[in-house]
Amino acid sequence: MDTVSHIVLGAAVGETILGRKIGRKAMLYGAIIGNIPDIDVLGIFFLSDSKQLLFHRGITHSLFFAVLITALFGWFCRKRIKNNWMLWTWMFFAAMLSHLLIDSFTCYGMGFFEPFSQHRISFNTIFVVDPFYTLPLLVCMLLAFRAKNKTPLRKKWTITGLWISSTYLAFTILSHVYVQHVMKQSLEEQKLAFDHFTVTPTPLNSFLWMGYSHDKNGAWMGYYSIFDHFKKITYHRQQRNDSLLIPFQNKELVKNLKVLSKGNYCISKEDSIVYFNDIRFGQVSGWNTIADEAYAFKFNLNKNADNKRALNRLKYKESTSDWFVSLVNRIKGK
Repeated sequence: MDTVSHIVLGAAVGETILGRKIGRKAMLYGAIIGNIPDIDVLGIFFLSDSKQLLFHRGITHSLFFAVLITALFGWFCRKRIKNNWMLWTWMFFAAMLSHLLIDSFTCYGMGFFEPFSQHRISFNTIFVVDPFYTLPLLVCMLLAFRAKNKTPLRKKWTITGLWISSTYLAFTILSHVYVQHVMKQSLEEQKLAFDHFTVTPTPLNSFLWMGYSHDKNGAWMGYYSIFDHFKKITYHRQQRNDSLLIPFQNKELVKNLKVLSKGNYCISKEDSIVYFNDIRFGQVSGWNTIADEAYAFKFNLNKNADNKRALNRLKYKESTSDWFVSLVNRIKGK
């Protein structure tokens, strides 16, 4: 999830556990601790672009790291904070764990079991920036912050924010299960061959979903809103185009990108530039014209290319307002 989501969630955890003991400072400490796993962004200074993409949400997002750092923090608290050191330790662990859990629901994946296993968990139920999750929690935490220390209002607003955000998160899970069933069934009814099928939310919501299949030659891609009137999905075929990888097949960066994408990729060529596109992150838009849209993750395979923002360089064909309007209109259903 985005930094704001981790800040407010960590603040809520801090307030819940230590608010009555230390007042508003609990929110500050919770917010800081809740962002510790993202220290992996420092890898940008000593890792190649492809290695940094794998390092992100790797070991620092593992249960091993959370337990290890919490144990060290607990030892420090026991030496320095005689009273409530157990509460401090529990708050530290809970804030870090909240970061790992919310990240696991996005499509990027996280190395929860590292260093013992490289398998990455990704439940694909919520977009990395979702205002429906973050804003209610943010508002409630601001109201809690304004309330006086040790008043029931602080706890009331904190619990309310956590309930609203958690309820929405539960909705995204149920929506994911429903859409997965609808889209996969439509794929089977159209007798389109595939090995497995995944759905993931489009930007800023969990109402409009992108579905993509996987096989050795490519993927079937389509979009479905939970407000659509019809359950027959229009699928577009995306060829993998592995032949374009022949000049790069022995390069470590390609191996890293294949691991990152879990095999869900396609290769494209524009002029003389070859791009590795990770299908999991969806398209820049595409909910109306799938075949014509670029992918959100677009890694330049050419030598010495700058890919530090391969996942963030979103170039809209239309203005931002037009893009947003088209997204809202597609969410409404057709």
